Parts: sequence; C-alpha cells; structure tokens
Amino acid sequence: MFARICCAVLVSVFVCSSSVMAAEMSLDNRQQALRLIEAMGGKTMILQYVRQNMGLVRQLRPDIPKEKLPLVEREIAAFVTEKIVAPGGLAEQLLPVFAKRFTPQELRQLTAFYESPLGQKAVAIMPSAFKDAREVMQRAAIGMIPELNERVNEVLKASAARSAAKSAVAKGTAVSTKTTAAAAVKSTVQ
Repeated sequence: MFARICCAVLVSVFVCSSSVMAAEMSLDNRQQALRLIEAMGGKTMILQYVRQNMGLVRQLRPDIPKEKLPLVEREIAAFVTEKIVAPGGLAEQLLPVFAKRFTPQELRQLTAFYESPLGQKAVAIMPSAFKDAREVMQRAAIGMIPELNERVNEVLKASAARSAAKSAVAKGTAVSTKTTAAAAVKSTVQ
C-alpha cells in the first residue's frame, strides 16, 4: 500500500520526464538544472505537493496513526527530493525541456533572475496572483455570456437567412427575402 503512495507521488512528479541519462550531462549542466529548479521554488513546490496529497496517504494507509503523519510527510518529502536531485532525476530530466527553448546563457540569466530578490518575490506571489487572475477572468467570462449568446444568435440568424435566400433563388421561387429570412430564423432558433 505504501508503495502505491510512493508511485502516485513519483508519477505525478515525473510527468515532465524526458530521456536524458546522467552520463550524458556535464557536471555544470546538472548543477545549473538544480540551481534553476531550486531558484524557481522547486523544493517549496515539492513540499506543498506532498502536503496537499497527505489526504491520499491517510486514505490509502488508514493504519498510520494521526500523530505519525508529520513523520510520514517528512519522509515522503525527503524521498521525493532525493529522487529529484539524484543522477537521472527530475532536475536532469527537466534540463532538456529548458535547453530546447533557451540557450545556456539564457538559462544562466533565467537562474540569476529567479535567484534575485524580484525573482524570489515572483516565485512567492505568482501562484496566488495567477489564482486571483483566473477568478477575475472567470467572472468576466460569465458576465460576457448574455452578450455572446446574443451575437451567436445573430450570426446564426444571418447565416440561416442567407442559406434560405440562396435556396429560394436556386429553386427559382419568387418568395421575398424577408419572408424567407423570417422562416429560416424561426427554424434555426427552434
């Protein structure tokens, strides 16, 4: 049962994996990856992830006494952290993800930024800022629904009127466009 917990944690943590072996990485690249992950708040994110998933531990291991859960949490966090910094771990697996998008110089600059006071502030506040921004966007989107529905209905009505008019012309009937459009709109809306 405990193995399932570890597997669930590791599978979630290693979702971004790629195939880079430790032997293929220089010591400098490995250290750079570790620095970047740490500067971006990697360790903090791991600890938060473990804390958020302690409910899963309680669910899968109801035999663990409640007072022992902090001990188990620390052990899981230590285990996952070790797997991240180990040769071939997540730190090394993430390097190619960044290396595809940034030059080595840009990676150093990025690391320098995240290690700076502003970078550390960004790491600390961005999750809550993005959460707040998402809530604002959701409220705005909900507020737009009536107007959006109206515009979609207008587009559908206009399209139906054009189709009905083309159909009437193709059939050679002398039905007025207004009558055809009204009938088309009525059938589309229903």
